[in-house]
Amino acid sequence: MLHLFCPDFCCASITDISVKWLKSHAVKTIILDVDNTLLPWDSNVPTAENVEWIKSLKNAGFRLILLSNNGGKRLEAICQTVDLPAISWAAKPLSLGFRRALHRLQLKKREEVLVIGDQIITDVLGAKQFGLKVLLVESLSQKEFIVTRLTRKIERAVIKKLTHKGLMPEGGEK
Repeated sequence: MLHLFCPDFCCASITDISVKWLKSHAVKTIILDVDNTLLPWDSNVPTAENVEWIKSLKNAGFRLILLSNNGGKRLEAICQTVDLPAISWAAKPLSLGFRRALHRLQLKKREEVLVIGDQIITDVLGAKQFGLKVLLVESLSQKEFIVTRLTRKIERAVIKKLTHKGLMPEGGEK
């Protein structure tokens, strides 16, 4: 069961993930978490660097979709800023949001999809249960929703166990 909490890859930031690396891992579609992955939880605007990263992936032919446990006008505004579709109220780690993302993009080949997120309990567990590859990035902010702060305590224990067993992948540029 521990394998469901183990990301396939890790790195510091989404901007550390290169087009070359994605292509070398046969990735064609990215499901991207929003809060503390694309932008800080308490922000409404992604950094220019993150917006440029998204543009470079789109220009290279990758398909992207945002996946968030939140929704509303804030998520709509973020979608307009980065010119991407989104699945809101995803209920991660349940498979509902991941299933909706694949359906929205009309995808059948899960092996060509990479989920990128900052949380083991929602992003990694949800992706792994649904049979998707997942890359864990460091959280962009220490400010988080109260429930997330609680799950981070569990996450730290899981990371410690994964690291102790030699299962946690190394970070670095991708």
